[in-house]
Amino acid sequence: MKLKLLAAFVIAFSFIACSYNKTETAKTETVTDNMKTDSMAGNMDEMKSDGGLMASMATMMDKMSSIKMSGDFDMDYANMMIEHHQGALDMSNIELAKGSDETMKTMARNIITKQTADIVMLREMVQTGKPSGMKHGEGEMEKMHADMKTQMSSMQMTGNLDKDFATMMIAHHEGGMKMSKALLANGMNDKLKDMAKKSISGEMKEISEFKAWLGANN
Repeated sequence: MKLKLLAAFVIAFSFIACSYNKTETAKTETVTDNMKTDSMAGNMDEMKSDGGLMASMATMMDKMSSIKMSGDFDMDYANMMIEHHQGALDMSNIELAKGSDETMKTMARNIITKQTADIVMLREMVQTGKPSGMKHGEGEMEKMHADMKTQMSSMQMTGNLDKDFATMMIAHHEGGMKMSKALLANGMNDKLKDMAKKSISGEMKEISEFKAWLGANN
């Protein structure tokens, strides 16, 4: 009789323990799933907070990274600058579509006008120009691109699209100026050098304007 009671007790205890384990496992899985959902939602909110500016920058960097360097600085500069300018166009279009500050929207329109014209010229050169066959300034373009990528990818977005646009365009223009200065030192195409000089002048002016606007809107 005692053995039967003991056996019944063991069976009942095992059933209760099994039920408890299943309940706790379900609770743990639910908490884990909720944590994953919250984490994904947080990541999505972070991705959306800049209106797509970081995604545009990343696309620009990827396209620039995919360009195979020829060693001819004029051609390499032209190919890289096409993608660099396109990044500015993409970010400027985001500002026009989602920004709220009229000064920043005007800056975006000016950038689109200027850099679209430059892209036309650069593409014409790439399509019709002939590489000199001379190797000059090798490795410089890759290093500048790597430095630019590090600088821009480490930027912290505020969630204010107008401010983020200004901040990113400062870094973008600074990278473009370095590339143009390197072209002046290593390039051999006079037409391209003239364009680089104008780009440096225009970008210096816009950087000053972006910084002034950020200082007044902190």
